[in-house]
This record gives sequence, structure tokens and C-alpha cells, in this order.
Amino acid sequence: MANPVMNQVGEQMRRTPAGYPEMPGYQVGGDARPANPSYPQSATPGVPGQSTSIPGQTTFDQGQQLGEQQRVSRPMTLDDVLVRTGASFGVMVLAAAALWFWGVNDLTANAGTMLTISSVSALVAFALVLVSSFRRKPSAAITLGYSFFEGLFIGGVSAFFEYSYPGIVVQALIGTVAVFVTCLVLFKSGLVRVNSKFMKILLLGMVSIIVYRLLAMVLAIVTPSSAVGNIDQITVMGLPLGLLVGLFAVIFGAMSLISDFDMVREGVRLGVDKDMSWSCALGIMVTVVWLYVEILRILAILRDN
Repeated sequence: MANPVMNQVGEQMRRTPAGYPEMPGYQVGGDARPANPSYPQSATPGVPGQSTSIPGQTTFDQGQQLGEQQRVSRPMTLDDVLVRTGASFGVMVLAAAALWFWGVNDLTANAGTMLTISSVSALVAFALVLVSSFRRKPSAAITLGYSFFEGLFIGGVSAFFEYSYPGIVVQALIGTVAVFVTCLVLFKSGLVRVNSKFMKILLLGMVSIIVYRLLAMVLAIVTPSSAVGNIDQITVMGLPLGLLVGLFAVIFGAMSLISDFDMVREGVRLGVDKDMSWSCALGIMVTVVWLYVEILRILAILRDN
């Protein structure tokens, strides 16, 4: 899976409803007893505690008891994901609007404070994503906390872009919504299918973009006054390199969004716990924010050229 935020969902999808890893012959949603003739069977079917035991081997009844505390409280539904994603986006929009309207009143005077708030918020949001990626269980607090701090970051960044390029924020929002709707239509229609080849291309593209961004950052720090330092302005086939990379970033961001949709669908189909909808909401938000920022960058480069 390309989106690390979805790790929790993917991990539970690889487990049985009882909470322990899948075994050969086991099918999710079917009989919990593996289809293995050599597996110890109960002496009296349906009567717990009378299973045939093999020294050093966990019996079916014991395994069932071990996994009993990890059973899902209720399977996740699509409505769960929609409600939690909507709530998360609502928190982000409110936070972004608050910083936006405070800053635009006098951006010249508030520029330093807004830059500090946006930078710190971006770091906190990134830290929350890392924490969520390594946690075994989803957290509503982490998802909503990310929404709040990412909203502050988006509000500050949008205000600076709007100050330099009037009208660019509305254009970026329209572009982001257009990409989102297009991805949803392509996914629902089955025109784009998420398979191993799709995921390999997506992973390769995302790694390439990350490497490029890190290289551009290092060059900008090491050689700030050099033309090489601003790698985005290097022309390739008559177009700025930053514009080409931005276009590829939007394409791979759209692929990542389709992958997120597929993960949600599979999670609903396999009956993961409803709390996993918080992880799904966080994963979708991370991808959408990435798309919005990349579209802002593309529009800014086009305005400069």
C-alpha cells in the first residue's frame, strides 16, 4: 500500500475477524476452523474444551479464546468513513479559515506570526501522521488533531499564495475538487483498477518525487544564490522542471487517492473494525492536502511564466 497512514487498515485486513493472523485454508467471513485435515478436531463437535490436543501445539478452542478479546466491536461501513472524513475536513476548514481571516486583514504586519504558526503546525501535523503510521490502533484524537494543525498550515500557506497571486486559492480549490471527483468516477466505474502493477508504478513515482523534493531543498540551502540552487527553474523541453514534476505529482497523487478508495472498499468488504474509519479518513485527508499544495505550486509556476 502506498499510503502509510492506511497501515492499520491493511494490517487488520490481513487478520481474521477473531483477531489472529490468517492461516492456510482460512477465508475471511467463512468458518473459523481452517480447512486442514491434519488440524486437531474436537472430540465432540460444538462442545468447547473437548478438543484433541497435541503437546506444544495450540488447539482451536485455545486459539479462539486467545483472539476473543480482539474481535471487532462492529464492522466498518462506508457511512462510518464518510462521516469521519467529513468531520475531519470540517475541522481542517475551520482552522484554515480562522488563520486566513486573521491574516488577510493585515498580512504585512502579521506575516511573521503567520509564517511561524504555519511552519510549526506543519511539523506537528507531520509528527501526528508518523505516530498514526506506527500505531497498531487508530485514534480519533490523532486524526482530528492532524486536521486542526494541517488546517492552520493550509490557511497560512493559502494566505501567502493569495497575496502574491490573487485568485490562485479559488483556482487551486476548484482543481483539487475536480481531481477528487475524477478519481472517484474512475474508481467507481472500474476504468482504473488497483492491482500489483498499479501499486508498483505508484510506489516508484512517489519515491522519485520525494527524492526530487529533498534534492531541491538541499540545493536551495547549499547554493541559495546560484541558478542551480533553484532547480525548479531549470527548463526541460522548454518547460520549467518544477512544472513537470508538479504535474507528475498530481498524477501520482490522484493514483494514491484511488488506492485510498480501494483500501476503504476492501476494508468494508472484509469487515474491519469501525474504528478503522478514522485511519481511512486520515489517509484520504493526507492525500487531498498533498494534491491541493501541488496544484497551488503548479498555478504559481504558471503565473510566473
